[in-house]
Amino acid sequence: MNLAAHIHYLLYRHDCVSLPGFGAFLVEYKEAFFDAEQLLYYPPRKVLSFNEKLQSNDGILAAHMSHVLQCSYERAVLDIHQIIISWKERAYKGKLKIASLGIFETNLEGKLVFNAEQGLNFLASSYALPKLDAHPISRSVNEVASPPVFSLEPQQSSSSFLRKALAAACFLVLIALGANYVQEQQTKLLWQNEQTLRNNAREQAAAAVYDFGKLPILSSISPNAVVQNYHVIAGSFRNQNNAERLVQTLKAKGYYQAARLPKTNNGFHQVCFAAYATQREAYNAKAGFLEDNYLDVWVLKK
Repeated sequence: MNLAAHIHYLLYRHDCVSLPGFGAFLVEYKEAFFDAEQLLYYPPRKVLSFNEKLQSNDGILAAHMSHVLQCSYERAVLDIHQIIISWKERAYKGKLKIASLGIFETNLEGKLVFNAEQGLNFLASSYALPKLDAHPISRSVNEVASPPVFSLEPQQSSSSFLRKALAAACFLVLIALGANYVQEQQTKLLWQNEQTLRNNAREQAAAAVYDFGKLPILSSISPNAVVQNYHVIAGSFRNQNNAERLVQTLKAKGYYQAARLPKTNNGFHQVCFAAYATQREAYNAKAGFLEDNYLDVWVLKK
């Protein structure tokens, strides 16, 4: 699955494409402008950026992959999730280069920094438009424009040539209008298909957005149930009420998989952010919680 190519494709049609658990790619419209220093005219464009805080699943990418790969929506979500885990590991180890999008690097504070690839323009109407050189016009005060000279003598050859040129121009205009009409119809049909996919994605995402962590245990994906033995612990309490209050606090902050684990043999009530099938996933998640200033988190295997 060439996930980067599909993200690149979707950014021409959507202003935001999110990657659950990683962040979101955004495009912002910029007006055409003139660079007075370089004497260049730049066409209007949509520039690419990345926001690490937008990690919820809007369903656009998963619905698109499901349609292209002819697989279920849940299967597409899981495949995307595996690629995102790989991207996060490479990014936090040093540098992650995503073709046709840009480069991710980790700064001294442990935050992801994104640099978009040079020359990207996600505005479809300005596709392939180059920068134009500006040619200043110098006018002299002493220059006097010569008045136009009109001839009243009949010129049959010129008139015949003009009629032929006019007829040819009308023919070319008709061809151009027909081509534009066909292109507009094709664009309208493509837009309607994309809108249908987006509406279907929103309906499917309504049930999947906040339940992403539980997707690996779907029986339809694998005949063997996935056991989630690795828990990222947020706190441990003697008093059950204190544990329940922490669960509600975490859910209110967006950690919808927060839960209280069964009471331990020592009489403690442990509260976890979420549970994971592998140790690698759990420690990747732990790194994210540390960034959210939960400094006492730890991983428990049950």
